[in-house]
Amino acid sequence: MITTAALSQTHRDAARDLLDTVTAHDGVAPLDEAARLAVAGGDAHHLLLEHEPTGETDGDRLLGYASVLTDGTVQGMVHPAHRRRGHGTALLQAALDLHDEPGVWAHGALEGSLAFLAAAGLQETRRLLTLHRPLDADHPLAPVPAPRLEGLHLDAFDADRDADRWVQVNALAFADHPEQGALTRADLDQRMAEPWFDPQDMVVARYEGELVGFVWIKRQAPEQAAEGGAEPTDVQPSDAEIYVVATDPSMQGHGVAGFLLAAALERFRTADVPGVELYVEADNAPALRLYENWGFVVSGRDVQMRPTGKG
Repeated sequence: MITTAALSQTHRDAARDLLDTVTAHDGVAPLDEAARLAVAGGDAHHLLLEHEPTGETDGDRLLGYASVLTDGTVQGMVHPAHRRRGHGTALLQAALDLHDEPGVWAHGALEGSLAFLAAAGLQETRRLLTLHRPLDADHPLAPVPAPRLEGLHLDAFDADRDADRWVQVNALAFADHPEQGALTRADLDQRMAEPWFDPQDMVVARYEGELVGFVWIKRQAPEQAAEGGAEPTDVQPSDAEIYVVATDPSMQGHGVAGFLLAAALERFRTADVPGVELYVEADNAPALRLYENWGFVVSGRDVQMRPTGKG
């Protein structure tokens, strides 16, 4: 097993190939965005299991891969053709030894993954829900409401002007969230450099000239969604994601989040996006009520598990 804090380009490509293979097989990606960004060069410990040099590699370089992010988040995967041979156990034990407070994600809450982690002595400590809402004619949107607060208005995001304040509002809004609330300016810059980022899809709410909230839309451009050599014009619009909605806590109770959410959904509708999804903690009752009122329903689950007595 290889353990490293910096992947070579060869190993980076191999990890991405393995991710594509596992995602296609399982129907759910085993790595979230933070882990994928770590593969591209973020801070993490990487664990890799390679084929023995026999030449029988079935065209794939890696048997398995796992990462341990700086916050202790553990995510991993084993090639579907090489499971039930102890590779997952080896990766898991090595990953758990790299952090005092590891938290292992089972994305999609797949039965096999949950059983594997439970058998290793881990227990569920956190659940993340995926919510989905269609945007077709059978699921009409309510009109965008007028702001409850005089002087509140929507505006375009300008990185030079808004990025530092964005980080501040994000930290305040997600002070109790272990990942989102920890985003730094460097993290924001890294995400803005991603191919999917469009500055027009970051809408901010301003009150008396100050940024007090934002909604960030994430969607693939047709050329990104095209596969198998299809021309962009041949690709049907795909579901989009409300990446994050945040409000400065000092502005809560004024309908800022609902105002932003309504604007985002209307933006999707006018762009002929067929549906939209977002992620929310299962124990965040206020957010769940807000999204349920807007017609969202649970469409998926991710579970985080920790060794007994930790976390």
